[in-house]
Amino acid sequence: MDPLTHTLSGLAMAHAGFRQRLGRPAVIALTTGALVPDLDSIMSLWDPFAAIKYHRGLTHSVFGGVLLAVLVAWPIHRWGGDKRFRDLAGLVYLGILLHIGLDLITSFGTRALYPLVSTRFAWDLAFIIDPLLTATLAIPLIVAWRRPHLAIRATRIGIVAAVLYLTVAAGAKTSATASFARELDQRGIAANDIMVVPAPFSPFRWTAVAESPGRLFRATVTLSSGAALDFQTYSQAPRNIFVERSDALESVRLFLTFARVPWTQYIVRGGEHIVEYRDLGFGAERRLHDMVLRVVMNAAGAVESVDFNHRF
Repeated sequence: MDPLTHTLSGLAMAHAGFRQRLGRPAVIALTTGALVPDLDSIMSLWDPFAAIKYHRGLTHSVFGGVLLAVLVAWPIHRWGGDKRFRDLAGLVYLGILLHIGLDLITSFGTRALYPLVSTRFAWDLAFIIDPLLTATLAIPLIVAWRRPHLAIRATRIGIVAAVLYLTVAAGAKTSATASFARELDQRGIAANDIMVVPAPFSPFRWTAVAESPGRLFRATVTLSSGAALDFQTYSQAPRNIFVERSDALESVRLFLTFARVPWTQYIVRGGEHIVEYRDLGFGAERRLHDMVLRVVMNAAGAVESVDFNHRF
């Protein structure tokens, strides 16, 4: 999720009872814990592939989070004047767990059990920025600020509202998946796999992608609309020496391991042979934050450049 929602989640949890019992250090510990896992983003300063190599790895793991909580709690304990180091470390860890949970509901993938398991878990319930989910945390905090005596009740109601919102999203995802599968069946498309991910700003709009040999099918499913789905079809690049050489690159293998719905294109432009890789779960058009890997080769098949356009 976005930094604002992570911050609000820590603040909401702190004001749901911990601040009242443990004071200001509880707010600092929980809010810091809710933000600190994204420190792994700093690796993008020296590695353009950091987003898929390191992000949401050890700092987003329930195991790595224990060490991270201890490291973060120490300066709060040392310079904050609070004697309860164990309590502070526990609150920081709770904030880290909130961060992990909010990242799990998105589609990027979170290695929550790393290094024990390297699998990226993604529940696909909310877009990376979800104003409605953010509002369930922000509005109770405004109430808590204006009416301190209502802080515990308001923030607890907000947390319950956030859980209910995600429950509705889970039901909507199930309906969207069924609708997409039904449309595929009506069109006689035999799909090997179906993925449904949230579209921006609404729990009732979903992006659905299906894989079949050599082709991918993509559609936007709007649950409030009874109209037939508008399918976009994408053909995988034909196998040739340039695609095979590109596939053998370490950076490409890394991307294909990360991508959930990889789509490969082969383009000839002048004397250049270009192989592009996209993850259709992140979009089909080249935008600022799409997952697009571009390999450029000369006519002899020598690699001239490798560009990965995604940034944090």
